[in-house]
Amino acid sequence: MDQSLYKFLVLNGHLSIPQLGSFIIKQLPAHSDAASGLLYPPKPVISFTQGEILMSEKLFFDFLSNELGIDEVTAIKQFHEFADHFRNELEEKKLVSLKGVGVVGKGEDGSMHFEPATNLSNLLPALQIDESILYAEAGNELEQSSKHDYWWFYAIILLILGVGALVYYYI
Repeated sequence: MDQSLYKFLVLNGHLSIPQLGSFIIKQLPAHSDAASGLLYPPKPVISFTQGEILMSEKLFFDFLSNELGIDEVTAIKQFHEFADHFRNELEEKKLVSLKGVGVVGKGEDGSMHFEPATNLSNLLPALQIDESILYAEAGNELEQSSKHDYWWFYAIILLILGVGALVYYYI
């Protein structure tokens, strides 16, 4: 069941477990660090939100029944048994792992915390960028912004010419 749930999460970007919460995949964009000259690749990050976020249950149960090779009613029953077992194990052990997704823990005050599993995207290295490229890009941005800073000057000249043509024509 864990593998099917992980597959649904990856394909659809969200997975909701009743009376527990939702796992959502967010995409962090690539970014660079000018001080160190490193370029960090984009990566997906799994986050957990306590409470329920509704999902299209029909889509989920259709997927689950196709994935497990069983009818939809049996898939619904197996998923609810899995969810009950997951919640009960969380209450007893205070820490439950969902393969490929991460570990959900429950504090003494009832609050939940989540530690995502390490995936291959975390293993992608940051790339060293030549400093001249970083400064060249910054210089290009400055040149482009300086070209666009004087657009109003041309607009005023056109306005004066237009007013002058109207005055010449009517007077």
